[in-house]
Amino acid sequence: MSELRFENILINAGIDEFGRMTGYVEFPYFHKQIEVICHKGVTAEYAARSIRWLSEIDDALIREICQYALYYLQDELECTSKGDLLDEDIQHIRNPLEVLRYMEFVSLDVKPPMDPEIPALNLSGGCDWQEDEGMHCLIKNGHVIYMGSWNDEDVWDERLLDDDKYLFNYVLYPRREALRQKAAERHKQHPPKQIPHLESP
Repeated sequence: MSELRFENILINAGIDEFGRMTGYVEFPYFHKQIEVICHKGVTAEYAARSIRWLSEIDDALIREICQYALYYLQDELECTSKGDLLDEDIQHIRNPLEVLRYMEFVSLDVKPPMDPEIPALNLSGGCDWQEDEGMHCLIKNGHVIYMGSWNDEDVWDERLLDDDKYLFNYVLYPRREALRQKAAERHKQHPPKQIPHLESP
């Protein structure tokens, strides 16, 4: 049996300036093509598996993605004046699926996995409410473990859901107040050490 090649699974497969294999595949849920970036060390077999996981994204997972994206949007509206620059409809979304009109995924990063048997997806794209920093969504075992701005988070980082990540991982947004209070209590119990001032001679 012949070995699977990237050219068999990617449209317009080729090497980019960083030595990564890139190309395009269909994102079936959205009926559109997105870029796939295969980092060094990724085999064509694992890339094919990742593309299959992409094809298995269903309504339930999209609803989960949209709910966390909506938290991301709400936080931007609450903490900034961006609402003044956005379409009025975006400020009154109630059904999470409506947020799809204001966001898109454009690429799938495939990096060497810690466990190739665990479905993992690293998706990035853009959104109307944060055009500069975009959107980054990490999915593992069929659930979103990170949603927020793009900052090169790793899908295999077990600390993504740690309590202290509540300010930038919108998966933790519903617990934000409780986590903020917990952090404040921890700060009270363990205040940072003061550096003593040296007296001038």
